[in-house]
Amino acid sequence: MQKKLFISLLSLITISGYSNADIVADHVTNLNRLSMQQDSSLWQRMRDGFALDHSETKEVKYWEKRYGSPKYFNIIMQNAAPYLYFVVGEMERRGIPLELALIPIVESTYNPNAISPAAVSTGMWQFLAGSGKRFGMTINSNLDERKDIVKSTRGAVAYLQYLHDLFGNWELAIAAYNWGEGNINNAVNSSNSKNFYDLDVRDVTKQYVPKVIALANIIQNPSKFGIKLIDLPNKPYFAITYPPTTIAVSDFMTQANMDTTLNKKLNPQYSSTSYKVTSSQRLLLPISNQPTYLANIGQALIAPTIATSTVINPDNIVATPSNNNVTSDNNDTDPINALIAQNSTTANPSPAANTISNKNQADVNSLLIDNVPINSTDANYTSYTVTQGDTLYSIARKFATSVEQIQADNQLSDSGVRLNQTLRIRNNS
Repeated sequence: MQKKLFISLLSLITISGYSNADIVADHVTNLNRLSMQQDSSLWQRMRDGFALDHSETKEVKYWEKRYGSPKYFNIIMQNAAPYLYFVVGEMERRGIPLELALIPIVESTYNPNAISPAAVSTGMWQFLAGSGKRFGMTINSNLDERKDIVKSTRGAVAYLQYLHDLFGNWELAIAAYNWGEGNINNAVNSSNSKNFYDLDVRDVTKQYVPKVIALANIIQNPSKFGIKLIDLPNKPYFAITYPPTTIAVSDFMTQANMDTTLNKKLNPQYSSTSYKVTSSQRLLLPISNQPTYLANIGQALIAPTIATSTVINPDNIVATPSNNNVTSDNNDTDPINALIAQNSTTANPSPAANTISNKNQADVNSLLIDNVPINSTDANYTSYTVTQGDTLYSIARKFATSVEQIQADNQLSDSGVRLNQTLRIRNNS
């Protein structure tokens, strides 16, 4: 009953009033004290929340094969590990199928620092500047809240709920998240169908929903794909804090015993560690670092009221001494911290860590939405890798096609290309 009441309350918040939703999500949950699911594994909790059609279409099978490499799938999951619990919780509050928690894998391989090749979108949810501002995100040279783990996730969840209300099903909501509500609305009107698979959409969007379903299928039945999922306990990794006074990010890092790599994963919205964070702005830190941080600012780990709340976990409930989510101050004891350390590219990483974070991550990045898949069904296209000195004009001349055609076939938003970028070139025969 409480959960339904909470979801109903959030549903009353419009897109234009999203900044209020951020406050509501922080504080109303403290009042409701929503019960957490008791699954020991976050993977099982996700499976329990899957609700979409997982039919293995041709496109879904293709992406199962692409994503289903045991070597690379768990690299993607390692990227997601610090954030997935929080994203799942935010979606549960809205009654959103948990397959949609996999969208940041498709968008950015769960990298909050990701920037699109054309530099028009950023963050793990890949918000454009316009859509970020639509959801109350500040974007300037010092602060880009599209990278803010909490704010971008709540913006994405609110947007997905809006799209579902608009189109009436989740597949169309997912597609519209990728291509925009106007384009999907036109496609629905043209086809006179609300079945995603009946729509005439661009190739990237045609592949987008199958990508999400393929990822969910792998999580649903990993052994089928020869995958052993990494251990992700069903508990939060990070806590949210609002500093009692204005503080530089670098000073917060010292107080919370966080290095640069960890801070970049949890607080990427601040462009510099010299940025001064006010008491109305949030900072994230591992829950295991809370005792150190609170001791350094002279506070005890107690259960305060909403008005005096200093540190809250991703479910927006203040951690207390009896909360079993509060663990040792030693980061090495936390399985997610171990994964972060494994993927670290800080000074003197081990050769194995360097291999994972560079070469393997580059392979994983090839799965990003900006890279149009070389689909076996696309016999009318040639794959071309951009070399030094290439421009869209020179490539178009080389293949006797037009710049506009290449832009359309590769969903390019401008005329820029980057070295080693893979393009699909239509065979004009």
